[in-house]
Amino acid sequence: MQDLPTDLSGEHLELWTSGEQHLAIRKAAELVGWTVSQYVLSAALDRAERDLYGHAATRPREAGESVEPYVALVTALG
Repeated sequence: MQDLPTDLSGEHLELWTSGEQHLAIRKAAELVGWTVSQYVLSAALDRAERDLYGHAATRPREAGESVEPYVALVTALG
């Protein structure tokens, strides 16, 4: 298993969309007063947190151990 980097401040994501997809994302971002990058990051983090939380909630835990929600979205959009 490869170690994950501890400092992700310089990571960059790129993705291709169709014209219709980009227009829908841009319009939705404008509705909430965000940039397209902020909107896409928010949506991706929301999905990632739900998947991570769902996985953590279904794994076996020891008695008394709780599952805490992730808060990456709040810190990412600061």
